Amino acid sequence: MLRKFLAIVEDTIREGLAKKTILGMLIVSTVTIIIAVLLFQMDSVQKGLLSPAGEHIKNGSNQPAPGLMGLSVLEYVWMSISMMLLVASIFVGSFVTTGFITSLMEKGNIDLLLSKPVPRWLYIVGRYSGAVLIILVEVSYLIFGLWLVAGLSLHTWSGVFLASIPLITLSFAGVYALVTLVGILTRSSWFAMIIGLAIYVLASIVVPIAQWIDKLLNGDTGGGIVTTVAKIFHYTIPSEGMGGALNEVLLSKELHSTPLFLTTGLAMVYVAIACYAFSKKEF
Repeated sequence: MLRKFLAIVEDTIREGLAKKTILGMLIVSTVTIIIAVLLFQMDSVQKGLLSPAGEHIKNGSNQPAPGLMGLSVLEYVWMSISMMLLVASIFVGSFVTTGFITSLMEKGNIDLLLSKPVPRWLYIVGRYSGAVLIILVEVSYLIFGLWLVAGLSLHTWSGVFLASIPLITLSFAGVYALVTLVGILTRSSWFAMIIGLAIYVLASIVVPIAQWIDKLLNGDTGGGIVTTVAKIFHYTIPSEGMGGALNEVLLSKELHSTPLFLTTGLAMVYVAIACYAFSKKEF
C-alpha cells in the first residue's frame, strides 16, 4: 500500500513538472532571491534592515507603532513576507494544483485508474499529499533562500523566519482539502478553486458582518443568532486563524495552538469526505 501511495505522489509531481507549474513557481522564487541578493549588498539597505522598526513605521499620531516595539526592520520584513506567502500559497497554490484532483476523473484517465488494483481513496490521498509536498518544497526554497541571503549579508541568523514554513504549508493544506472536496463533487477544477477560495475568504469576514447585522437588528453584537451561526460557519473552514498564529510565532509571542489543531483536523475530515465521495461516484 505504501509503495502504491508513493507512486501516486510521484505521478502527481511528474504531472506538475510536465505542466511547468513547479518550474514556473521556482523561477519566480529564484528571481526573488536574486533581487534580495542585490538589495542586501547595499549599505543603506543593510543599515535600514538592522535598525529598530519603530523608527521607520509610525502610527497616526506619528509615534512608533506599539506592535513593532523591540523589532528590527528585518523582523518586520520577515513578518510581512510570511503573511504575503501565506496568502500567495493558498491562492496561487490552489490555482496550480487543483487540476491534480479533477484530472483523475477525465475520460481515459479514470478508465485506466479503475482497471488497476488500487483503492479509489488512495488516489485522492496520494494526489492531495503530492500537491501539499510541492507547495512545501516551493515555500521552503524561497524562505530558506531569503534567510540564507540575509544571514550571509547581515550576519544575523534568526531562525524564527524558518518557522513560518510549516505554518504556511499547513494553511495551504487546510484550504486545499476544501478545494479537493469541491473538485470531487463538481469535477471542475475552476469551479472547485473559485468556490473553495470564496468560502475561505467569506469565512474571514462573516463574523464581523454578522455582528453588524445583529447590532442593526437588536443592538446585540456578541451573542445574536446571526453571529452564532456565523461563528459556527467560521470554525468549519480550515486555515482560519492561521495568520494570527503565524504572527505569534514571528513576534515570539505565546502561540495559541487552536488554529493549528483545527486546521489539521478539518483538513483530515474534508479529505476523508472527498475520498468517500470519490469511492461512491459512478463513472
